[in-house]
Amino acid sequence: MIRKAPFGATKAVLGCGVLFLFSAGILGMIVSFFIDDAGLSSMIRKRCILGIAISIVIILLWKIVIEDID
Repeated sequence: MIRKAPFGATKAVLGCGVLFLFSAGILGMIVSFFIDDAGLSSMIRKRCILGIAISIVIILLWKIVIEDID
C-alpha cells in the first residue's frame, strides 16, 4: 500500500505560493528600473524587497515546522 506524504498538499500549495511571491518580487524589481518616476520606482522596489523577504521567511518557518513534526 502506498503511503501518502504528510502535508503533501500543503507543501505543494505553499511551494507554489512562495515561488509566485519570489518571482513577482524579482519581476517587479526589474520593471522598477524602467519607470521614469523616482518616487514610484522607489515604492515598487521597497514592496518587492518586502515580498522577497516574506517568501524567504516562509521557507525558513516551513523548514522549522517540518523538522518539529518529524
